[in-house]
Amino acid sequence: MVDFQSDRLDFSPLVSEMVTQRYPDALNNPEINQYLETRHEQQDIDSCRRYIAECNSDDSCRMFGVFLQSDGSHIGNVRIGYINWLYKTAEISLVVLEQSCSGQGLGFEMVHAATNYAFRVLKLEKIEAGCMAANKASLRVFEKAGYKKEGLIRESIVLNGERADYFLLGILKSEFDQ
Repeated sequence: MVDFQSDRLDFSPLVSEMVTQRYPDALNNPEINQYLETRHEQQDIDSCRRYIAECNSDDSCRMFGVFLQSDGSHIGNVRIGYINWLYKTAEISLVVLEQSCSGQGLGFEMVHAATNYAFRVLKLEKIEAGCMAANKASLRVFEKAGYKKEGLIRESIVLNGERADYFLLGILKSEFDQ
């Protein structure tokens, strides 16, 4: 069941049964996880399934698997989480699990389509994101999708053993509609 689409991607609710060994292998790959919080712990099928089950049991979270329309392969995930139904806000995060998909504009499609879903279907008014300052590719993706830098949190994380900066980004529904 496809919940929403972009030009090349299908987005479906992610369920624990979709997790194969390929999933934790990707999350444990330093080239994929270098900017993810999952880099601090070794992932396995059970930890991935538990995380997905927790997201799916939480009304303030929507977790989607991202699949290539061309062959149906699962190439990543998008999470719309920390949904505050009163204030109509949420945070978006994503992971591209396939290195072969880098540099093709799929990250932008993921962010743009999920933001559209959050505004149109979930009826939210603001979406926020976080991005390590060193993650230039992710920062470009969010800015291309219309997100604006709202703040710099100085030396709030540790990256490669050193204190590092973190950007807070956001987009308003009125900005996305333009």
